[in-house]
Amino acid sequence: MGDSRDDVVVTGVGVCCNMGDDLRVIEQHLRAGTNLPFERWPVALSLAARCQVIGQYRGDVSDAALGINKKLARFMGRGSRVLLKAAQNALSQSALFESALPHLARREVAIVVGSGTGDVETHVEVRRKLDETSDAKKVSPTVIPKLMASTVSANLVNVLRTTGPSFTATAACAGGAYNVLLASSLIKSGHVRAALAGGVEVCDSHFFAGFDAMGAYNGRDNESPERASRPYAADRAGFIFSEGSGAVVLERRDDAEQRGAPILGVIRGFGMSSDGQGEMVAPAATGALQSMKSALTHAGLTPADIGYVNTHGTSTPLGDVSEVRAMRELFGTRHVPYSSTKGYTGHTISAAGVVEAIFTMMMLRGKWLAPSVNATPLDPELADYPPLTEPGNSDVRYAISNSFGFGGTNATLVLSAD
Repeated sequence: MGDSRDDVVVTGVGVCCNMGDDLRVIEQHLRAGTNLPFERWPVALSLAARCQVIGQYRGDVSDAALGINKKLARFMGRGSRVLLKAAQNALSQSALFESALPHLARREVAIVVGSGTGDVETHVEVRRKLDETSDAKKVSPTVIPKLMASTVSANLVNVLRTTGPSFTATAACAGGAYNVLLASSLIKSGHVRAALAGGVEVCDSHFFAGFDAMGAYNGRDNESPERASRPYAADRAGFIFSEGSGAVVLERRDDAEQRGAPILGVIRGFGMSSDGQGEMVAPAATGALQSMKSALTHAGLTPADIGYVNTHGTSTPLGDVSEVRAMRELFGTRHVPYSSTKGYTGHTISAAGVVEAIFTMMMLRGKWLAPSVNATPLDPELADYPPLTEPGNSDVRYAISNSFGFGGTNATLVLSAD
């Protein structure tokens, strides 16, 4: 597996989601297998949407809370703000910029973060202004930095004043994982020695209405929001969209140890694939299998080394069982423990891959596994290969975190605690 001094390690993490942004509280929910009810969203009610349930992040992302001035704030949509909050928490834990190491003193840190779109509310604002005035001069000159797809990475660079490369990878629901693996690649290849990686998604009416029209959301449980997200349940009916962001600080192990930083986890390897089935929204087990196989090869591990899988598991009828079919083929007769943490968070889209990687590393370090919530009555197809449904302790060494997106875009991270 090479020289451990070159390992890409995680020295800081931050999460913002429907459970808040205090990882101690979030861990309590995951360990106990207790989720919080989602909310009825007034916007969804006003739009007569099938699904009226949503997960919202209620944390303070005002200028004062984030410590940003008006010059910076004018370019920041809500997505940039929610991701900055997670990034600030990760950087504080890592103490990255308190280091005397020359590259960190110069802030030579890559920023690899993204969301599924630019700030959609700004698009709405521009359209409204043009409809009202028919005058392009009435549009604010600050809108383009909000509209562009790379708005979150560009904003973080300017707020954090980093000097390394920055960009955004958008890969549907696999985007968060792609940002982590691309940032890891920059470190492994020697282009940088540290990076901040992550993803974010926030509520907006266009995004919500599009998924609702597609029938991707669960529209059956508006009256029981505590059970609305239920991966692997026989009566699952679609996912619940939720706001969220996740950020990780990545470094070479040698640098982290030299400056005495906490090592919270290791990116052991990663895999990528595309389904190639000519289907935009229907998942293929073959693509998921290839992604996991590639990740294990890259990590220098075998299926026998993996002790847990944090599945993509969104609570859609097709996706949940497709991924388990791929796992059956990968692991053969061995039943590897697995669960989906989306029963707690809902689906945070571009944030999901990094948020779930953080949760997985928390489990590995703490020697516990989060169960799937609301998974009963279980899908009969999984009767002989069920997910974890009860909290428990487990001494797992290596784990997989899967992220699969529309278009058949797949990413797998292989993680360990140290």
